[in-house]
Amino acid sequence: MKPLIEYRLLIIVLLLCGFQARTVLADRASEQYRVSSFHYSRGEWKAAIDAFDQFLADNPDHPQVGSVHFYRGECLLQLGRYDEALRAHTLFLSKAAGHPFTEHSEFRIAECYFLSNQKEAAANAFDLFLTKYPGSKLAPHAYPYLAEIAVEGKKWEDAILMYSKAVKAAASPNVVIESRLGLARAYSQLHLWKEAGLAYEQLLIDLKEQADTYPTGSIALEAGIAEYRGGNYRRGVSRFELAAQNQTDLAHQANFWIAKTYYQVRDWNNALARLNQLKTAQALPEFQDEIHYLIGKTYLEQGKSNEAVAMFREQLAAWPQSKWADEALYQLLTIALEKDDMPAATEAWSQLAKLPTASPLTVRAQLTLATTLQRHGSHSEALQVLSAEFPSVDVEADSSQRKIYLKAVSLFATQRADEARQLLLQEAGNRQGSYGGLSLLLLGMIQSQQQDWAAAAVSYDQSLALLESTEHRNIAQLRRTTALLHAEKLADAKQAWSQVDRNVIPADQYLNEVAQIANTAYRAGETAWAQQLYQQMATEGNPPQIVEQGLAGLAWCQLASSDATSASSALDDLLAKNPSSPLAVGALYQQAQQLETTDLDLALARYGQLIEHHPTDRLASHARLRSATILDRLDRDAEAEAILLKLTTDENSVLPTEDIWYRLAWVRLDQQKVAEALDAFEQIHQHFRESDLWEDSTYRLAEAALKAGDTDKARKYLKQLLENNVRAAETKSKVALFGRYMLGQVEIQADNWSEAIPLMDQVAAEAADEPLHSMAVFWSGEARFRLEQFTAARTKFEQLLTDNLGREQESLPVAEMRLAQIHAHEGDWDKAYEQAQAIERKYPNFQQAHELDYLLGRCLARQGEFQEARAAYMKVIQSPVAAGSETAAMAQWMVGETYFHQKNYDAAIRAYVKVATSPEDFPKWKAAALLQIGKCHEIQENWEKATQYYTEVKADHVDSPFAPEAETRLSVVRQRTQQAVREPTRK
Repeated sequence: MKPLIEYRLLIIVLLLCGFQARTVLADRASEQYRVSSFHYSRGEWKAAIDAFDQFLADNPDHPQVGSVHFYRGECLLQLGRYDEALRAHTLFLSKAAGHPFTEHSEFRIAECYFLSNQKEAAANAFDLFLTKYPGSKLAPHAYPYLAEIAVEGKKWEDAILMYSKAVKAAASPNVVIESRLGLARAYSQLHLWKEAGLAYEQLLIDLKEQADTYPTGSIALEAGIAEYRGGNYRRGVSRFELAAQNQTDLAHQANFWIAKTYYQVRDWNNALARLNQLKTAQALPEFQDEIHYLIGKTYLEQGKSNEAVAMFREQLAAWPQSKWADEALYQLLTIALEKDDMPAATEAWSQLAKLPTASPLTVRAQLTLATTLQRHGSHSEALQVLSAEFPSVDVEADSSQRKIYLKAVSLFATQRADEARQLLLQEAGNRQGSYGGLSLLLLGMIQSQQQDWAAAAVSYDQSLALLESTEHRNIAQLRRTTALLHAEKLADAKQAWSQVDRNVIPADQYLNEVAQIANTAYRAGETAWAQQLYQQMATEGNPPQIVEQGLAGLAWCQLASSDATSASSALDDLLAKNPSSPLAVGALYQQAQQLETTDLDLALARYGQLIEHHPTDRLASHARLRSATILDRLDRDAEAEAILLKLTTDENSVLPTEDIWYRLAWVRLDQQKVAEALDAFEQIHQHFRESDLWEDSTYRLAEAALKAGDTDKARKYLKQLLENNVRAAETKSKVALFGRYMLGQVEIQADNWSEAIPLMDQVAAEAADEPLHSMAVFWSGEARFRLEQFTAARTKFEQLLTDNLGREQESLPVAEMRLAQIHAHEGDWDKAYEQAQAIERKYPNFQQAHELDYLLGRCLARQGEFQEARAAYMKVIQSPVAAGSETAAMAQWMVGETYFHQKNYDAAIRAYVKVATSPEDFPKWKAAALLQIGKCHEIQENWEKATQYYTEVKADHVDSPFAPEAETRLSVVRQRTQQAVREPTRK
């Protein structure tokens, strides 16, 4: 902005001063002064400065030195040498106190600050000027400057106030016009479109008399945009037309905005006509992508979907990654879905997902497509769509909940119920809105299917409560404050204190004594009295150290009386005076601890102040730990992690390092950062073997290794855990007991059944709690069963069933089944069958029913009930639980056996073929199936086929137990083949 004081005003001021000068100057100085005035009056600023400088050099003590500094400052200002002008006016004020030009010079100083880009100093100077000279003729010229400073700082309300004052003051027509323009733009920044429109309207009226000075066209365009934004479309169009009329180079821009206006009022024909004009003319290249998009959208609104698709594709071909690409792709996806064209919709989604920048529209398209795919039953495809993540998009909570819900729906529909359940349980703490309620409902359905009835009931109940709360969101009560704080007057002031006259005691001595009395009163429990004394100490004007003690004492007293608000005020005052005051540390920590029960955010702020200003204090590490704990409670785990990680290397920390690592591990687990959490547990395992946390950390590491399938690593951790726990049985930790059980599980997973037996036996002997004791007994029996130690296994299973009479445990039906299987192994098929039937009746929802069906099939086959046996085997084959298992392959093989024993060799071959061609990798049973197929062909005297299958067993399954028999049968078949050749052909 140029200086707003008019040039002729400066000349008049100088002439008046020159007249005064003639009455007092008659020497050489007078002549120099007249020369300076001559140049100044003609705007010869450089010559005037030189003359003024000569005057100052020759006459340093002359009475007019102050005035010369003023005029010199004016010349420098006109030459744009603002820093020098500032110094000149400052010198003038210092040398000419009370001069008539003082007001003018103070305004110039503020103006120089502004023009030299010292905006804060300028604002202060203009504010001071307005305060000092509220009725000055120069005051109206200050408002535009202050308005521009506010605009630069994006303080739009302040800018509006200043521009309004400038308009009202009307310093000049130009100032009014420029201020109205600034006012309109400030309103626009605040989206106050009505006010902006009115400001532009008045501005355009004013511009009718200044059309040659200001670009009416561009201002009219701005006015039109403001009216458009405010929904005043008719007036917006008139402004755009005015812009095009007054400034031809704005015709295309005006036409563009008019087209957008027609689009907004749904005048599709006019909108399309203007947009096509712009497209054909290739005008506004920077807006061509939007123009193409709006044409396509207009076609779509007109019901011309084919034309819309063509236009969107043309747009994407020309601008594949513009900011309108996601809009176009979303429209293509929507059109495809409306036409039920899933391939086209999927293709549009694929392109949208690959854009370099995702947007909320991307997430909306993802959820829309996934929902449609689910309606089509394409759940696998829906899961693939939902697998895409867009971390850069700030997704609304409702969309986040919806995505989780949709994922769970498709997982459930694709027989992946456990994954769906886990997904929903992971989000237990984040559920909200209608989809949160639906998620709970779905979780209940999954739990019902899995017969986890208690959990399902809870989930249903929670879903009803949550769904209801979505309709009554505003009924939730605000968190209540724990108490109202009151300050009471001291009623029992001591007689001695009432006798004190502080006016006769030196202030320092009095205050130091008061400090002692206050401290003693506080320690004696006289909090109210101590508070009054500390208040006196904290009075402004007292020595700084006394004020600090007073404020700290006030804070302690107010904390003791639960006056948290006053305590906060006292602490804030103390920190403002001395942020590093050691007196604040204890009070800050104490108040933060109290606030943890009422206001976690304020507690965090207090701990943060302690850490910031006293980083090496012993309480700083405690404050960091408390902050991390609060952040963990607030589910701000990433922030908690950062603090804890810093604490692990904090040399000033007085906290046990292993405790920090342990907390860090769990915070990382809360964020699903499993690898980093295990690193933290590993730190404890490696460096803190004597710590109470070592056993649990080692156990967690072993658990993670076992879960990852690394049995060797799990075994290593668990053996270290057990070696560290060699002590009397009554003093052994539960962690070690569970560790021994887990080690048994490691050996079981590795098929080391003999190694598992002593581990499970010891756990069973030492564990008194359930279900650990019973599970150890079960696995002890199971290991013996797998090793075919049937008598010992029977003992364990019978013990398990006896100890758990009347209880419900998952292992009990398995134990009963194992007893039935033992009867079968011992050849007591009738007893095995009888017991298997009893189990089937007793446990209709038995999870391992396929094993029971297999046993029933074996028993029935032994009884010659082949058809019933096949029915039992088919139940195994069709069981979802048994799908792909060795048991299913064995059952299919047994189906072939039933046909074989019934001499139905063709049916037997068909059954065996299913085993031989199974995609599952069970070589033993494939070899057995091929051998039996060969036998069927041999019996049917199909020597060639028999030879083929026996040869395949011998060649491809040489390590199977059936290879020797295949070789024997192959020898027999060859002999019979040769015999058949020698004998006459049978007819």
